[in-house]
Amino acid sequence: MYDVVVVGAGVGGLYSSLVLAYKGFKVALVESKPRGKIGDKTCGDAIGVHHFEHIGLQIPDSVVDHRYRGVKIKSPSEEHEIIVPGEGISVNRVGFGQWLLKNALDRGVELYDEHFLVGVEVREGRVSSVKVKKTGGRVVDLRARFYIDASGARPALRTRLPEDWPISERPYETDFNLAYREVVELESGVSEADIHYAVIYLNARVAPGGYWWMFPKNREGTVVNVGLGVIGGSGFNPRHNYDRYLRDRFKGRVVHAGGGIVPTRRPLPTMVWSNVGSVGDAAYTVNPVHGGGIGSTMEAANILATHLANVLEQGEPDTGNMWEVNLKYLEAYGVKQASLDVLRMYLQRLSNDDFDWIIRNRLVDGSAVYDIGVKGSLGDRVVSSISTVIKLLGRPSLLGELRIVRNYMNKVTTLYRDEYPRSPEGIRSWASRVEELFDEYARLIGFNRGPRVKW
Repeated sequence: MYDVVVVGAGVGGLYSSLVLAYKGFKVALVESKPRGKIGDKTCGDAIGVHHFEHIGLQIPDSVVDHRYRGVKIKSPSEEHEIIVPGEGISVNRVGFGQWLLKNALDRGVELYDEHFLVGVEVREGRVSSVKVKKTGGRVVDLRARFYIDASGARPALRTRLPEDWPISERPYETDFNLAYREVVELESGVSEADIHYAVIYLNARVAPGGYWWMFPKNREGTVVNVGLGVIGGSGFNPRHNYDRYLRDRFKGRVVHAGGGIVPTRRPLPTMVWSNVGSVGDAAYTVNPVHGGGIGSTMEAANILATHLANVLEQGEPDTGNMWEVNLKYLEAYGVKQASLDVLRMYLQRLSNDDFDWIIRNRLVDGSAVYDIGVKGSLGDRVVSSISTVIKLLGRPSLLGELRIVRNYMNKVTTLYRDEYPRSPEGIRSWASRVEELFDEYARLIGFNRGPRVKW
């Protein structure tokens, strides 16, 4: 019998396990990969250092590949760019995962590597056990007081829970990006101007409904993380687009390659229900606009695990005494994330001509983009300056669209910040209002959300 069973040894699962074990609880960590492969995940590897500061975690230099001064956003023509200030790092993904794993194991976490979750037993409104199976081995029944789903974008635990539990919400296909990326040791390095920046390229032809990126992995600019994402349900294959548009541009020795699914939407209506919690991609704690998830996942894991530890010390966790997790996460990141989901849907409709026009004419600058990312809103200062430029340059339809976007970003902010239920009783009616608002917005801007996922 464990205090907590954590399913998934990504960043969210590892950090949740570490926090709980540090506080003296008995934790089982279930992961489908072998121990030596934990941390090996396809992603951009970039993270803002402010996330580590928020949770008070100091990571060793040995797991940091490179440091950034900010982000560059380039237009489709690549003739224009916006520089967004802000210190960031590129982590060695495997090294970071293995470092977290070692710390967790040193604190007493029991690892079930090469185990897959194959069943969930629910009794009297609570999960009583999960069944996991070792590759080529037997089924093991794991029992705990609480269970955490940190199993990724296709949640292994959450999707086996009763459908009427709000934590079981099924997303739409367009709530995801399909991504492919390679880490390449280049024949010739990137330009000196780009070495110290995480570079994002807006290009609806190369990455329909997403973007492509080039993140240097060392000071010399000779190793880069290059990839792209396309909107789910679009029929585009990110690997094919990489081969067609990017492979010849970044010639060299491929160090690592792979694809994956990235949730790009607002968070779950609730991260907790009964004696189950969810973090990371499984809870959609990713930034909807840029798809970055390492930092927000760690912040969500810290909130969930810290509060859970306090509850476990006093008794048995349930929906009511775990509800504060939602309130804390919304305050820390979730309100902004929900608002940015509105902006994400609008941006996914824009053409290359739109992106070039916006960046060429400096409708927004680096500080405005930074404010949007931090606050999750199109502030009055930003809209006012955009309005002036648009009127001078004669693009009134764009001004009308941006006013709609701002209006709905504000509505969503109010709904999440001021009207989120302070107790579980109101969550179902509140979640219905959220769906109605996003449906209304999607119809207004002509965004087809597609079908809900089948898994």
